[in-house]
Amino acid sequence: MKTFDIEKYVQELIRRLQDEFGERLIYVGLQGSFRRGEADENSDIDIMVTLDRLDAADLDRYRKIIAALPAFERSCGFISGRGELKNWPRHEICQLLHETKDYYGELRPLLPDFGKEDVENHIRISVGNLYHLLCHGRIHGAPEECSDRLRGLYKAVFYILQNSFYLQTGEWVMTGAELADRLSGPDREVMQTALAVRSGTAFDTEKAFTLLFDWCRNFLQ
Repeated sequence: MKTFDIEKYVQELIRRLQDEFGERLIYVGLQGSFRRGEADENSDIDIMVTLDRLDAADLDRYRKIIAALPAFERSCGFISGRGELKNWPRHEICQLLHETKDYYGELRPLLPDFGKEDVENHIRISVGNLYHLLCHGRIHGAPEECSDRLRGLYKAVFYILQNSFYLQTGEWVMTGAELADRLSGPDREVMQTALAVRSGTAFDTEKAFTLLFDWCRNFLQ
C-alpha cells in the first residue's frame, strides 16, 4: 500500500489556504498520529488552522479546500479564529502546545499562558470524563459493542498519562510505546493495555474494562 505523504499534503494545504484567505491565514500545524510518527493507513489527518477571525462562511470555504485534497474522509483537526484561541481554556493549552508541530506561523504566541494547576485540572477533568463514560457504557450500552467502546475510551489513557508524566518530570514523551517504557505500576499496565487494544487484536473485554475502571476510580479518590 502506498504511504501517505503527509509533508506533501500539508504543504499543498498551506498553498491553497494562502490562495483562499491570503493574509488572514495566521497558523497551520500538524497534530495526532502523523505528528507522532504513529500513523497507519486508517489514521486521521489532524490539521490545526487559525485565521484572523472565523465565521460560518469561512468554515464552508475550508471544507471545500480539504474536500479537494486526497483522503478527505480522513481529514480532521481544529480550526479557530485568533481571538478564540487566545482565550482558550487554559487546562487544554499544555496538550495543545506539545501536540502540535508548527508548519506555518508559530503557535506559542497565539496561546494563553498555562501553569501546573492547569495541567492538573486537565488530567482530573479527563479522568472524570473517562470514568463517566465507562459507567454510562456499562449500564446503557449494548454488551456486544463493549470492545469497540473500550477501544475508543483507551485512546484517552495516552493523553492523560502524557500530561501526568510531564507534570512529574517536565518531559513530554511523544509516543505511546516510549511512554509505556517510562512508566511503572498501574500506570504502566494501563498504558500497555491501551497499546494492545489500539493494535486491533482481540482482547479480554472484561479484564480491560475492570483495569481501566479501577484505575480511574483510584485516581479520583
